[in-house]
Amino acid sequence: KIVACVNISKISSIYSWKGKIENTSEYLAIFKTVRKNKTLLKKKIKETHPYDVPEIAEIDVTSINKPYLEWLIKSTS
Repeated sequence: KIVACVNISKISSIYSWKGKIENTSEYLAIFKTVRKNKTLLKKKIKETHPYDVPEIAEIDVTSINKPYLEWLIKSTS
């Protein structure tokens, strides 16, 4: 498995695209994975995302509770 968990929320986005201000509904997905899987995850997102320029941002976690980390590692093995 590439990810252990995905959080998905419907959001409103206001942004400039091709010279126009857009106001649309989108879905925000937070993928929870381990560091060794991030390159493969980014590749899969780019291959399947319908946008020309999808936002792919990383949150570097510097501290996490041990039971959750153990579950995360086990779930992505």
